[in-house]
Amino acid sequence: MKRCLRRACAALLLMLCAPLASAQVNALPSLPHLLVKGEATRDVVPDRFTVAITLSAIDKQPELARERVQTNLGALLTTLKSGRAITESIDASTFSIAPEHAYENEERVYKGIRATRQLRVTFADAEATRTFLATLPAGEAVQLGSIAPSFAGEVALRAELKAEAMRQTRETAALLATSYGARLGSLYSVSDVAPGFAYGIQAGRWPQARRGRDASAPSQEPPVVFDGAHALDRVEVSGSRITPESLAVGTITIAEHLYAIFLLAD
Repeated sequence: MKRCLRRACAALLLMLCAPLASAQVNALPSLPHLLVKGEATRDVVPDRFTVAITLSAIDKQPELARERVQTNLGALLTTLKSGRAITESIDASTFSIAPEHAYENEERVYKGIRATRQLRVTFADAEATRTFLATLPAGEAVQLGSIAPSFAGEVALRAELKAEAMRQTRETAALLATSYGARLGSLYSVSDVAPGFAYGIQAGRWPQARRGRDASAPSQEPPVVFDGAHALDRVEVSGSRITPESLAVGTITIAEHLYAIFLLAD
């Protein structure tokens, strides 16, 4: 009994200390210090395209609705196998079933049960994506939801950018210390999350450097959203128009930010 009580007290102590420990991770030291930010960005041409598709059907009999969705999904999977889709990226959600109603003559009328599945697949290049989109049936049963561009080498690039941001924090701290006649001491902490501080600038609101862009332009493009049969006639990705005949894209920005605290030597 005493052993259980000690374990319970220890667990409670850990729970109480966890928020404090979490807060201290990004706390500022009481000693004289320099807080600097390192930032590295790259504009890259996306070479992967993830397509999201919604398959749905409605019927008074749920099983019939489910069967129609499954038939359409099977046809799409057959098409994907013969195309250049990345096999391990194909992901089909479980069925979602819900009753559907509509208003007719100001009265709520039961229409049946709608069965829905979501399909996501990534293509290795723009040409494969264009080929798939050209054969995709348009209508309520099969709806194109979105196309999300990405970069296959993002993991390696982020490691490179993080190293560049680290060098930038060291160089900036050394320059600031020298400029003010101080000596730079040891590194106190480094994180990709801005520490809590009362300098009048909140985390996430540091001035953002823009390289190779108009400073007045937004840093991120809005997400690509399609809504059915006419989506391909008017949607844009990173300023480039997508049509059934072509899939031309601009660039996407990958960025890494680091916040480093250096103590000042006596």
